[in-house]
Amino acid sequence: MGRSMWWSRAALLAGTSCLLMAGTAQAQEAQGRPDSAAAQLSLGRIVVSAGAEKVAIDTPQAVTALDQEDIDQAQATTMGDLLEAIPGVSVVGGVSALGQGFNIRGMGTGIADSDSRILTQIDGVTKFYEQYRMGALFSEPELYKRVEVLRGPASSTLYGAGALAGVVNFTTKDASDFLKGDDRFAVRLKGGYESNSEGLAGSVIVAGKPAENLDLLGVYTARDAGNYSSGDGTEVDPSGVKSSSYLLKGRYYVGGDKQHSIWASYQNWRSDSTQMYDQAEAFGTTPVRRKVDDLTAVIGYENDFGGSKIFNLEAQGSYANSKVEQRETTFLPGLTYSEFSYETWQGRIQNTSRFNWGDDWAGFLFVGVQAYTQERRNPRVNAAGVTNPGAATHPEGDMDKYGAYAQAELVWSDKLTIIPGVRVDKTKLKPGAGVATRQSVEDTAASPKLAVLYSLTDNVSVFGSVARTVRMPVLDEVFSRTSATASNFSLNLKPEESDNFEGGITLSFDDVATQGDAVRVKVTAFRNDVSNLITRGTANSPYFVNVGESRFKGVEVEAEYASRGLFARAGLSLIDGENRTTGNPLNTIPADELDMTVGYRFTDLNLQAGWRGEFAADQEDIGPGGRRTGGYGVHNLFVTWTPQDGALSGLEVRAAVDNLFDKQFRRHLSSLDAEGRTVKLTLARTF
Repeated sequence: MGRSMWWSRAALLAGTSCLLMAGTAQAQEAQGRPDSAAAQLSLGRIVVSAGAEKVAIDTPQAVTALDQEDIDQAQATTMGDLLEAIPGVSVVGGVSALGQGFNIRGMGTGIADSDSRILTQIDGVTKFYEQYRMGALFSEPELYKRVEVLRGPASSTLYGAGALAGVVNFTTKDASDFLKGDDRFAVRLKGGYESNSEGLAGSVIVAGKPAENLDLLGVYTARDAGNYSSGDGTEVDPSGVKSSSYLLKGRYYVGGDKQHSIWASYQNWRSDSTQMYDQAEAFGTTPVRRKVDDLTAVIGYENDFGGSKIFNLEAQGSYANSKVEQRETTFLPGLTYSEFSYETWQGRIQNTSRFNWGDDWAGFLFVGVQAYTQERRNPRVNAAGVTNPGAATHPEGDMDKYGAYAQAELVWSDKLTIIPGVRVDKTKLKPGAGVATRQSVEDTAASPKLAVLYSLTDNVSVFGSVARTVRMPVLDEVFSRTSATASNFSLNLKPEESDNFEGGITLSFDDVATQGDAVRVKVTAFRNDVSNLITRGTANSPYFVNVGESRFKGVEVEAEYASRGLFARAGLSLIDGENRTTGNPLNTIPADELDMTVGYRFTDLNLQAGWRGEFAADQEDIGPGGRRTGGYGVHNLFVTWTPQDGALSGLEVRAAVDNLFDKQFRRHLSSLDAEGRTVKLTLARTF
């Protein structure tokens, strides 16, 4: 690592420390005791994705939860905008809704492809899509009320083999979020404007309770934004977004019991726009027209059997289909139309049991099974109107996955938490039409883990975990081939094996500088050794090969402060990655980054205002195919007004200025320059 990198890291660490000291000093000006300062902190939120419900800071794993206020405050244009400020999480590829993938701790989406090292779920439904220079998730931020990001392979136990980087869980809105007290009906209207891209967005939400035990919700959104300009005034093409989506969701409470219900949801996201193939690198400014139709349907059942300690059942079945129609592909000789689709059926059953031993020990046991079957199709039409199945690098095929898991959670005197778990998975990959082999590929893997958190005092806890996770190859990796060779498939690929070690410390202090304030800090260090890493081969080898061993390591810091008025938070990530066979750095490692927010709540005016900063170091340690990027600092301002009384009650006004000083920069793993200065305005009203 170069000397400048060490200076950059020192500056980022100093910035985090200064934020906490500044928050403590300024808090002395605040008077009075807030109702729940700690509840304002994201580290104080309840996490529901990591096993038994617990506060984020007491989870022996790096977890970040975004609630409805965070999502609204982001005024996000794309799904990636929601996750960009989370430590260790980066958005990869393009900046439009059709070019984004995710990267956690240096693993996940490569610059050119989607990836299965990150599991992405919507209401418990695993979403996966792979196509060259396309995004991994197609959806609309306005549909969601909660996002939880679980970083690290320990997440595999509950969610599926292969989460070497982590899990991202999205939860859609519910009717109960808008029906208050005895309300039977509610309507929410929302509109937004963004100056740089001249973008417009709007949504209509209708929630109703036609019967005492029935909640219904309908959401419709539309978004239309042109290409934006970067800090130097250059138009970034393609960066526009044009999409529409809707969500239908209902829940019936059996016998009026809130813990016994049947629910169902259906959402659809559509877009039809032009994208630059290869993000304007290999093919210059060659456009491709892509029409995306993404749907997710799920029906679920929940029953706690009247508060039974032995049975608390959750079951769901789902159907999902992500389909892309690609036209105007003049840069590919003889091809006029192609279609890419991933159609999946999924099922999951999980039971939670609770136990007590004496007065000191309590425990939970999670046991579940999952089944997943997916069809990947790629029909193509040539200039003569003849349809052929599957391109060489987008082969058709079917994938079946089955998994069973068990995770226990043992708690002693609210001081010691022990979480052992194990998961066993089996996959079978079958070649489809157009693949010049009939050989199927099967793999079986076991993924154990152990996590521990111990409270040294009421204010200080330490935690650690060890997890071994296996990611088995997917269809694209096994049956893709170079077009020059008809049979150089990767049928002998070995599964990736990850050994992950994490450790950290948490600090929780109340009444630090003034009565009722709160400070929360969580520091996590990790090392992830991955053997048999799957990557692209050379021209004369199979399309995908195993490359020995790689190591990912780093530190993440989350720090927050809240008082009656002042709030401050910081997220820092320092990540390294190395190919231990060649000694070269890996090209998927993001730059060291510090994200900071400082603001003040004027409670008497129902107003809050603040500043956000994003600071990244130079990224000089890059591997083959990587790109050097310079460091940058970007400043943003925001203000929110939510009157609570009178005729304007229910109104929300949010305004922001992003990239205040019109900085020209590019995030390290992005293929396009970031947006220049832009003014955002959002108005919403609930009736």
